[in-house]
Amino acid sequence: MKRFCFYAALLLNLLGLVWLVWFAAPYLAHSTAVPHPDAMLPAQSWDAAGMALTISLAPLLGANWLGFQFAKTNKKALRRLFFAPGLVCAVLAAHYWLAAL
Repeated sequence: MKRFCFYAALLLNLLGLVWLVWFAAPYLAHSTAVPHPDAMLPAQSWDAAGMALTISLAPLLGANWLGFQFAKTNKKALRRLFFAPGLVCAVLAAHYWLAAL
């Protein structure tokens, strides 16, 4: 059962990492394109990506915590690497909100 939990946590972390890269790229590139101009709330790509990073912060930290808990190694330094995507996402989300001030 513990092996299944580890692989499930690893899969969640990989999906979170893909999600992070997918939305961090247009945010960091500050893409001002509006992909859906006729939408009810049209947003530039960087703005939509910043909001997606903000919304995904809590689930990503949860997946990071599960990966940290179910990691097989006893070295805490290696287990702490599970929190790296969550930290990057938190920094980008904080920049998104603080840049608006």
